[in-house]
Amino acid sequence: MKLQFGNNVPGPIEEVYEFVTGVGPDGPLDRAIFAQRYGEIEEESDEGILTRVADGDAEVTWRSTFDYPDRRLMMVDSSSSDREDIFITVRGGTKWTVVIHSKKGGIPGLMQWFYFQVIGKYRVGVPVISPVIFHFRRKARDAEREAAETLPISPDTED
Repeated sequence: MKLQFGNNVPGPIEEVYEFVTGVGPDGPLDRAIFAQRYGEIEEESDEGILTRVADGDAEVTWRSTFDYPDRRLMMVDSSSSDREDIFITVRGGTKWTVVIHSKKGGIPGLMQWFYFQVIGKYRVGVPVISPVIFHFRRKARDAEREAAETLPISPDTED
């Protein structure tokens, strides 16, 4: 079952992808920041990145694959859900969609889907997507201000 949320982000696809994932065309942009976000890198290959993160008394292993700048897939070896991020260029920026691939079926899966549609989409989606949108809006606003400050001021002339 797929649960999804998304929004348009006012930025170029490459910048949005790098900001969201921490990964560029050649891998992690900053290994220390990547490790803080996703856990210690255990293995890195052409197929993806394997990270481990402490979760209470246990460790969770994530395998992430990156298709720069279009897609990221984060898979966990358990009954938890996998996450897919899809980035598409649209007019005015990038359409970013997060798809949660739930591993629940039957009545529990139906209940999860219903909860997500009524309440969960906003409780999950807003904290995930809003900071990214605000970052790129702020970046655009700062660029506009900087451009306005560098424009030469022409004196008023009367003939």
